[in-house]
Amino acid sequence: MPYFKKYLLRFYTALVLFFAFSVHQAAAQAENYGSPYSRFGLGDQQPLSLAHHRAMGGITTTTYDSASLNLGNAASLSDLKLTTIEFGAIGNIANIATNSASQYRSNFNFGYLMLGFPVNKRWGTAIGFQPYSFTNYNLVSNVDSAFLSWREEYNGRGGLNQLSWSNGVHVGGGFHLGVTATYLFGTINQERSFIFPFQDSLFLFNVRNSDKLRINDVQFSFGLQYRKTFKLKPGQTQKKSIAFGVVAELPSALNASNSFVSERFTLVGNSIRVRDTVSNQSDVGGTVQLPWALSAGFQYSIDNKLLMAVEAKYTNWTDFSQFGRPDSMQNSLQFAAGMQYTPKYNAIGDGSGWKTIRYRAGVRYNSGALVLKGQAISELGMTFGVGIPLKRPYAMPYMNVTGEIGQRGDVSNGLVRERYTRITVGFTLNDRWFIKRKYD
Repeated sequence: MPYFKKYLLRFYTALVLFFAFSVHQAAAQAENYGSPYSRFGLGDQQPLSLAHHRAMGGITTTTYDSASLNLGNAASLSDLKLTTIEFGAIGNIANIATNSASQYRSNFNFGYLMLGFPVNKRWGTAIGFQPYSFTNYNLVSNVDSAFLSWREEYNGRGGLNQLSWSNGVHVGGGFHLGVTATYLFGTINQERSFIFPFQDSLFLFNVRNSDKLRINDVQFSFGLQYRKTFKLKPGQTQKKSIAFGVVAELPSALNASNSFVSERFTLVGNSIRVRDTVSNQSDVGGTVQLPWALSAGFQYSIDNKLLMAVEAKYTNWTDFSQFGRPDSMQNSLQFAAGMQYTPKYNAIGDGSGWKTIRYRAGVRYNSGALVLKGQAISELGMTFGVGIPLKRPYAMPYMNVTGEIGQRGDVSNGLVRERYTRITVGFTLNDRWFIKRKYD
């Protein structure tokens, strides 16, 4: 019992310190890298996957494990055998370029925090917290017309978070069902300014329009997995299994409020002096319509040694709107393929734990939901990573390190290209809790 208490104390202390540090970093991210494409929709949407899934191209529809969690398909939780905590952080380095200029930006953000445990042999549950989207941009555009020129500035900060509760149940045979309720909340602040070179002349005044969007509501998704393990034939020593997975995200009309202020101002040096307020609307109620999405995948594995999976996702983004106003969106298709190789799955006990390192790789492509100047902003990325075992009796803790390299958009037609490198470090910590021990 003393060892168990000592382990729990260290576990909780490390978790609290990490969470506090990650929240601080998440709050500070507005001063660092932000995608210019986060100006549209609800910002730069974050992947709904943990470090070990991101290393395989972000595949979550078909994956399941008795000692790790899955944010993407709640049906996977029915296989959970250990109380498990997952947490991670993400670092980004990006080159943002146009036809005429480029710059490097970087940041380090909180990634995710998730706790799950088995309720019984057929039912697993989990709660999770992670960012849903980031809004962080600062854009300048010079506009020239036949009679006048001016400068337009666009600024945005904020984002949305998600708190989820997922449950997975083995309903019989190879079928597993899951449901997730996700509470979305947060604030997005956006400004658009028109600045004239000869302010206060010709009855032209600098104008600043400020929008503040708040969202607080729940959305639901449902998951299904079918798993089958084939019996060994004479002469065979390795079991083979397959899995099919489907996740349906329901359309949601999220409760929201919007505050809008329009001001005329004068620049005094680098400071703004407001002359008057043209419009001021506070906390106007409305809805943000999120679209439905459907993903499906297939997985093939050989005796906990080799796992290969493919996945496709369709999202009906043309249904997206804010307060009845659509955005520059189109329906998107996303494809991913990944694999995981473990030299010797159960080698920890024989002194050769390094053989249980999990090697992962994947690729993903997104046709792009955002359309600017008639061009879809597509994205292509490659992923790779390792899962390093952390020695611990009666448990399967891992440190998962994932690297991603990719590109979104291009510089044609006056658009912006992002080339990025992303590192995700996550920890899977688990133990056998909630059981009565016969010996101590």
